[in-house]
Amino acid sequence: MNSSSLRSHSHGARALAGTCSIVLAFAACGGGHHLAEYPFSSRTLAVVYIAPPSPELLTSYYDLGNSQNPVAAVVRAGADVAREREGRRANSRLDSASARIDIPAVLAQRTLERASRYLGTRPIADETKADYLMEVRMERFGINAKADEAAYLFTFAEAVLLDRRTGREIWNVKVHGRDRLTPYVQSSSPIPGSVITAGTLGSVSVADFQDALNQLMNYSSNLITNELRSALRDVRDK
Repeated sequence: MNSSSLRSHSHGARALAGTCSIVLAFAACGGGHHLAEYPFSSRTLAVVYIAPPSPELLTSYYDLGNSQNPVAAVVRAGADVAREREGRRANSRLDSASARIDIPAVLAQRTLERASRYLGTRPIADETKADYLMEVRMERFGINAKADEAAYLFTFAEAVLLDRRTGREIWNVKVHGRDRLTPYVQSSSPIPGSVITAGTLGSVSVADFQDALNQLMNYSSNLITNELRSALRDVRDK
């Protein structure tokens, strides 16, 4: 398992630390790529970020069919309805946090910096002048608060490295990652308990969600560039 941490913002919002990370990576064509066929040193690289969907906040829906005890079912349903109400309110705060962050720009810049470092390329912003393009597409990403014990960051993403002039696909990878969110609780923090859960979503502020989204962008970028680094290592060690 990997660990990731959230950089503190200057506004002093509470930081969230990521632990218990689960990562799956799937390279296309059984891991086949053409990295060994291309010179990267002193060439240029730009990142193209495909417009993402909005971040998701996943919460559990109540279900009366799982209990044979009608009294217990009603009590549980009432608790779950309250949880869903808090979830909808929290989702509005997540939308507000998302509006404060230029998610494509943040993810593209962080991915460009690390990918260029590993490839040996020079990062540039203008994709029309780059020798190589890294196309990044986030299929789904957000916060999963379905579990009672903790909330998780999750991401489903695909990255493709292209020869810009020919359009040839040099390398690609699909990644699926999950990273548990735990709060760094300060004395002024209103977040109860030891972890953020579905039951504590009502205490998570817009600033908290903004921190979580920044952590998620770091996490997603790292998943992609770590796979690139591993593929390059295999090529260069031969």
